[in-house]
Amino acid sequence: MLRLRVCLPVLLVVLVCAGVVACGPASTPAPGATTGAIVAPATAQAVQPVKGGTVVASMGVNVADTLNQHLSINTGSRMVAHHVLDTLVIVNPTDGSVQPSLATSWEVSQDGKVYTFKLRQGVKFHDGTLFNALAVKANLDYTVRPDIKHAFAWAALNGDKYDRSEVVDDSTVRVSFKSPHPAFLINLSDGGLGIDSPTAMAKDGDNYGVKSLVGTGPFKFKEWVKGDHITLVRNDDYNWAPAIYKHHGPPLLDQLTFRDVADIATRGAALESGDLQEATLVESQAGQFKDNKDVQLILTPKAGTVRMYMMNNVKAPTDDIRVRQAINYAVDKKGLIQLPAWSGIGKPALSPLPSNMLPADVLATLQPLAYTYDVEKAKQLLEDAGWKVGADGIRVKDGQSLVLTALAIAPTEVPQMEPVDQMLRKVGAKLNILTGDFNWLVATRSKGDFNIALTSDSGYDSLRLINYFFSTKSPSNVYGFKAADLFIDKASSALNPKEMWDNLAQAQAAVLKEAAGVMGWEQQYVYGVRANVHAVQINEVGFPFYYDTWIDAKK
Repeated sequence: MLRLRVCLPVLLVVLVCAGVVACGPASTPAPGATTGAIVAPATAQAVQPVKGGTVVASMGVNVADTLNQHLSINTGSRMVAHHVLDTLVIVNPTDGSVQPSLATSWEVSQDGKVYTFKLRQGVKFHDGTLFNALAVKANLDYTVRPDIKHAFAWAALNGDKYDRSEVVDDSTVRVSFKSPHPAFLINLSDGGLGIDSPTAMAKDGDNYGVKSLVGTGPFKFKEWVKGDHITLVRNDDYNWAPAIYKHHGPPLLDQLTFRDVADIATRGAALESGDLQEATLVESQAGQFKDNKDVQLILTPKAGTVRMYMMNNVKAPTDDIRVRQAINYAVDKKGLIQLPAWSGIGKPALSPLPSNMLPADVLATLQPLAYTYDVEKAKQLLEDAGWKVGADGIRVKDGQSLVLTALAIAPTEVPQMEPVDQMLRKVGAKLNILTGDFNWLVATRSKGDFNIALTSDSGYDSLRLINYFFSTKSPSNVYGFKAADLFIDKASSALNPKEMWDNLAQAQAAVLKEAAGVMGWEQQYVYGVRANVHAVQINEVGFPFYYDTWIDAKK
């Protein structure tokens, strides 16, 4: 039978430290944090952890751009780098609370603009240099440099609001913002804001993040052979693990290898044969392991945005709101979930943020704006917009056929785009699906020469996610959507959770009213873990973390 664990989400709301509050082990909770540790079967729980061995894992293409988190926009890159780069704070995935890591405590000013961190002493980077307040300042200042391409870290830091960092003393740093940054603590726990060795970054220049990556984390970077693998090795000097983990001291594994196995069928076969000990799977592969006693499947709700078929709001024909609305009505989201590419895993989405990350009152506010599956309404909207059915069933206006350029990463996103094409054909439209790898997708989207692109991001900071996709100030808003800026700005300056969520609700309502995209489905991540691999923890973003992990070589 299928051996399955489902990690349930914890619905928590970002809190703001009001006044001068010492924030420590029971601080800010994260919205939508995913839960808990993954363990091997119950029969193996009495076995004592052992040191040594290598776990070989694959997220597909593990790093699609760079391991330099100041420049990366790739989720996989953050997940790999977090094993090398410690963060100032860390989120406990079991309850969503923010806990100490490289920072032992912190205070937040009454106006929410100034964060003062006391730092752990005696910590060294992998190159032997000391971690201190100057290193923190150097990292944050680097992220907002005007001469680098702003990426995930800039958005997480809320770069346009960042004012300065000041070294109070070796173990105290003060970070100031021009206006309140209510999600700063949450964002600091993400691997994208991990702390690099300033010495290594200066020394290695453009090779940093490619030939080197130097942090204070439990694993050291050994090598990255692009297109093949990334190898990390145990940091034998590591003795400052956050309290959320099961053990302290160096990792139990000798080595952690991330192999690039882009083809999903090959990845599944490698997990089945034991060539991979852990693998990120797709929903359609769940049945493959139904009777496999050597593999455990884990489903965990994704922390981040839903999977969105975002539309280019300024390129014809999707510059017409009636066309965008028609596309929304034409897509049968419940039907999609039942197709082989989904295998019933996931649920139809309502808004950019999944239901597990929305407070109940916000969810209720957005529900009346949902697009139901309605082919006739879609047809009427297209008629009203002047699109008449042609001889081949595809609508025509001013001599142009209603053919939409759609972008998808091959091979994983193609099965999720092709059914949409079939649904649109029922109302007289069709997709011209263009495919490539992640870097091609980013480059093509940035040029604006598309109508529909499948996209999402991971994270547990709702404010950052909405800002990242829908603010016109964000480099990731390549969709020409402009209707949410006021609400995002107000949410970003909020001094309490209610005010923030009131504005995030209005920002998402604007997305739905303007039909900025089709909010496709709430994703569940599917992981396969070999039975001899123990204590793989699912972090708050919903990805595996291997500090506590050990492998039973006898099995």
